[in-house]
Amino acid sequence: MNYRLAVAIEENGNKEIVAEHFGRCSKFNVCELDDKKQVIKYETYFNPLAGEHGGACQLPGYVSQFNVNTIIAGGMGQKAISNFLSFGINVITAPGILYGEAIDLFIKGKLSGYEVCSQNHDHECHNN
Repeated sequence: MNYRLAVAIEENGNKEIVAEHFGRCSKFNVCELDDKKQVIKYETYFNPLAGEHGGACQLPGYVSQFNVNTIIAGGMGQKAISNFLSFGINVITAPGILYGEAIDLFIKGKLSGYEVCSQNHDHECHNN
């Protein structure tokens, strides 16, 4: 069975970097891995809330429609993490690395787990 992985992306010139905060990313790159962990498909979905400070906790539902198993972002608040987990989406935080590096580390099994963002972003979710 194939595995689908979403990565929150921010662009810096011509570089795609794992977004420091998933809610403010410009887009989500989704790749599909086969059972041999080979990338067989790439997709891009733009963040409908890009640039906004509020509403980030609506994004787990948005991302879930892409049938992903895992999301990688640089940082994420506890409420957003809980929302992703409630959709059955694993969360990995990997701040400051390039998109290609994140995929490579994930495939090699060297990228896993998350840390709750040290800044309090949960205020974005209180009305949900």
